[in-house]
Amino acid sequence: MWVRPDRGTTEDPLLQESDIARFLRETYPRIVGALTLVVGSRAAAEDAVQEALARAWEGSERGTDIDNLAAWVTTVSLNLSRSALRRRRAESRAKERLRSEPARQVPDDLLDLQEAVASLPRRQREVVSCRYYLGLDTAETAAALGVSEGTVKTSAFRARQTLAAALTIHDDPEEADHARPR
Repeated sequence: MWVRPDRGTTEDPLLQESDIARFLRETYPRIVGALTLVVGSRAAAEDAVQEALARAWEGSERGTDIDNLAAWVTTVSLNLSRSALRRRRAESRAKERLRSEPARQVPDDLLDLQEAVASLPRRQREVVSCRYYLGLDTAETAAALGVSEGTVKTSAFRARQTLAAALTIHDDPEEADHARPR
């Protein structure tokens, strides 16, 4: 098990690139192997260990002292794996409940709207969801998405144009009657 040597000064970063390289060489394969036994998937184990190692690096940059990198990464990667397993089980239970419930009739126009929104670019979908589903104003949407208010306005405008065309929404009700297939 690798333990971080004492640096002696508080000015030195707690984890150095050489520490990470040594960990990857000496300890990473063993932790991934052990975690693979727990989660049943080498890819999932690698993802969890890599995420834990990235968190260790970020924590070190913020001043978190990690005395035993192997133990810390093992604990965090196990926690990440447990969370992923819980999430998958919850999703499975939800899907099973949906399968066992009587089929609900979803109005065609709602299905059309869902398909139209799903076809939008990611940013426009996010803006539509925040603005029209969650009811956030422009500033709140911008803050939630980490973009400018101008980006929110532009994305909302373009999304409305695309949705209107996809759903054949027209300002003139007579024109709309002629445009919709019967």
